[in-house]
Amino acid sequence: MSSVLPVLCGAVLLGAPGYLMLCALDVRLRLRWGWAPAVTVLLTVVLGALFRVLGIRWTLLSAVIGIVLLVALAAVVRLALQRRTARRLTTSTSTSTSTSTSTSTSVGVPAPQDWSRGTAAAVTGASILSGALVAASAARRMGGISTLNGSFDSFFHLSAAAFIRERGDASFTTALSDIYGEPTFYPVVFDDLVAILPFDVITAANAMMLAMLAAIPPAVAAMVVGVSRPARSAPLLVALSAGAATLFLSTPAMALVMGLWPIVLGVVCLPPAIAAVLMLTDRRHGAPGVGTAAGLVLIVIGTALAHPSVLFSVAVVAGLRLLAGGIERMLGGGRLRGLIEVCAALAAAVLFVAGSHVLLSGMALTKPSLDGVGSVLGEILLDSPRIPAVPALLWPMAALWILAMIGAAAAVRSREVLGATAALGLLASLMLGVATQIDHPLAVALVNPWYGARERIAPLMMCMLVLLMARGLLALLESGGRRRRSLPGALAVGAVVVTVLIALVTPQRLPLMGSLAYTAYGVQLTPYVTSEERSFIERTAQELPEGSVVLADPLDGATLYWSVGGVETVFPTMSRPLTREKTLIAHYAHRAGTDEASVELCRALEPVGPTHLYRDTSEASGQRINPEDSERWRGVHDIPESRLTLVDASGPYALYELDPAC
Repeated sequence: MSSVLPVLCGAVLLGAPGYLMLCALDVRLRLRWGWAPAVTVLLTVVLGALFRVLGIRWTLLSAVIGIVLLVALAAVVRLALQRRTARRLTTSTSTSTSTSTSTSTSVGVPAPQDWSRGTAAAVTGASILSGALVAASAARRMGGISTLNGSFDSFFHLSAAAFIRERGDASFTTALSDIYGEPTFYPVVFDDLVAILPFDVITAANAMMLAMLAAIPPAVAAMVVGVSRPARSAPLLVALSAGAATLFLSTPAMALVMGLWPIVLGVVCLPPAIAAVLMLTDRRHGAPGVGTAAGLVLIVIGTALAHPSVLFSVAVVAGLRLLAGGIERMLGGGRLRGLIEVCAALAAAVLFVAGSHVLLSGMALTKPSLDGVGSVLGEILLDSPRIPAVPALLWPMAALWILAMIGAAAAVRSREVLGATAALGLLASLMLGVATQIDHPLAVALVNPWYGARERIAPLMMCMLVLLMARGLLALLESGGRRRRSLPGALAVGAVVVTVLIALVTPQRLPLMGSLAYTAYGVQLTPYVTSEERSFIERTAQELPEGSVVLADPLDGATLYWSVGGVETVFPTMSRPLTREKTLIAHYAHRAGTDEASVELCRALEPVGPTHLYRDTSEASGQRINPEDSERWRGVHDIPESRLTLVDASGPYALYELDPAC
């Protein structure tokens, strides 16, 4: 199957609901497609909860109808408020003047007359094209849109999407009850969207993943246009910012190699959320109106709902904006108020670290790199993820860093609070990245919210670096007289364009990562399921009678019996057994029918009712590639042959009929 149609459908599902809502509310934001995913997340969460209460199944049809109704309701409310305002305007000339002024300016957003329709369309097209090129480059070595991602986390989300599709429940707390054994909070928006794409679950997940990567350049462009001051060169700067967003590798690595798809959705929403925070605190055009402020707050909420860890990156920017604003006030004569703001920012940082140490200590899950701090810092500066097969190349990031340094110097010299915030944010992101390598309670507390992984911190660096890059370009384009500024500005623009075009086709970058967890396993990881094993599972799943339940070590690929074959499995994900009953089965299933069998074991087996056992004895079996984790299911491995009847076999893969013996 061609990847174009599935990815296009994924992009429409990710962006269209939010875009339509922004249009219905007549939100005055440039590049609405960049802001749209955060709004889509918010709509998905609202509909998922509402459908749960009303007993409506989560399907493509019900979701579309729900979105249309919400958009229509928003439009009706807006029109009603506009008419009410119009009636008030006719009674007071002074009110008319005041209201006109407040409604014609959006905080931090260039006024509509700044860009012609053609210019706006060109910038939007350039940002979308940048995203399309990212998706195309990433997909070059995936082996096709239906290729299975071999990473650990992808198996969880394939099962999660299959559960949501089967059960019709998209609620945040109950969608994955069948996996966790009880209502549990989980950011399921990515899984919700995958579940209603009209393709098989693997194709749908891959399509949504590529659509999210394609959405990052428009999101970055939306952030830049949201916080930049109006200038003649603004459209060019925004388009170049979208292109620059294609140079960063940590997020594609999380998507393509690690299968961390929900956090990637959070990254898509991060740039607009950062812009929202900066626009809320921007006073260049006066305080934002209630409607504007509420809309920007909802953008931040949508980002948090996409993945909560991303909210901490937004919080860092908010705190640094408060710090930079306080310092600027102190330098400008407002010492008392400035001192209060600085102290508030520092107090917030202390509370952040203390709260992380107490409440998030269990999130330090990433092992530090064995490389030295210097080497790690170099990899962070080049946004090179912890994947040995991906080289840390200097040239793709060199132009961005040079321009960012120019931008930081220009912002500090001009005492620009937003520029200073971006510079502080860039420095903070580097410090946080290095802290992931330091085994000290303070360092661990700093990075707990990001699971101790520098790839999750890197999107913050991306946003800050691009903002400063745009400011550096602006400084070069506006420096000196018209003749003098043409050469350095043109050279800088050319350097960014050439870098982007070459980086998108360089085999060692996106195309390489597109292969690591899909086809070229030997370069990076061993697959949990080979193509031969997947074929065996798909074939035998179709042949199993209705009501069958498969028992197996999930690291042997048995989760595909559920997510791909639709056959119930005892362990549908590769996560540890998540209930006491399933833990008993995992440890002691081999004891059933013997004198050692406990009453609790039989009580655990009875409601599950496993009818078949799947075994993988290949080199890629769970016991071979991950023996420590596979040990959790030792009771499944040791079920005696006397309780098994062979149903089908192909090489090292075998399916047996199981005598539960209880």
